Amino acid sequence: MKTILRKKAVESHQWWNTAQSILQLGTLTGLLSLLGWLLAGTLGIAFATGTVLLTLWFLPRLSPAVLMRWHQGRLLRTEELPWLHQIQRELANRAGFVRSPALYYVSSPALNAFAVGNRQESGIAVTDGLLRTLSYREIRAVLAHEMTHLQHNDVSVMLLSSIVGRLIHWLAWFGIALILFSLPLSWLYGQPVPWSWLLLVIVAPWLSLLLQAGLSRTREFQADLGAARLTGDPQALIQALTKINPGSSAPVHPSGTTLLRSHPATSERIARLASISQTVWEPRDFLWWNFNRPSYWSWRKRRYGWQ
Repeated sequence: MKTILRKKAVESHQWWNTAQSILQLGTLTGLLSLLGWLLAGTLGIAFATGTVLLTLWFLPRLSPAVLMRWHQGRLLRTEELPWLHQIQRELANRAGFVRSPALYYVSSPALNAFAVGNRQESGIAVTDGLLRTLSYREIRAVLAHEMTHLQHNDVSVMLLSSIVGRLIHWLAWFGIALILFSLPLSWLYGQPVPWSWLLLVIVAPWLSLLLQAGLSRTREFQADLGAARLTGDPQALIQALTKINPGSSAPVHPSGTTLLRSHPATSERIARLASISQTVWEPRDFLWWNFNRPSYWSWRKRRYGWQ
């Protein structure tokens, strides 16, 4: 049997993931602009726009080597794990990378892998626990997942959303303090209290958290899809996800709500991967099944007296 990808299902999921990402990131940026306008008018909008543009300029200049040192990652030489470097080069060529991402090793028992950088300069780290637990096919699928993150510049997208979200929190707290400080003056001079503004600045931080978490989950779905396309082996990624999160769950936000988790539940990811793939029979599979079924050997025993 052979697993193949359903082209229409893949294209449908890819379109939906892209549309969701644009909507979520656009809403996040719009929320920042709205808060800036409420607090400082056109100057606030200019501040929000300038912050986004400055972030987009700065992010590609972050060194992957420096980021890996923060995560205690050690650069893997080619002679240390040649088979892993071979997988990396193969996937990089398939993904259209001019320069293959550098490989890093993190001495941790956790089953994890992560990527930093962008298409021009990047790195992928794997933990000791991942290398010891997963099979060759599963490690290849995990590397393809991280390669897709780099291919779509997901690291920069998530850093941008994180910075925008942090600014929304700061502006919201500043707005709350400003409104509360002006309440006595409003009551003293009989001015209307801007309750709608107060409601917005209270809700804005929570809304930004929801948007950031939703964007992160969408990019994870997109990376799963990209890994299946790069390897042509969605079953390997399904097996890897099952081993990494055996409980078919996902990390939950400290608040306890699943809406704020950064990764989708494993069961959801497996279901999506299963929906874009199908198993087909090959001639050799028919021969194997025909000559290994119990009825065949029973017939041979009766016909020829085999023991």
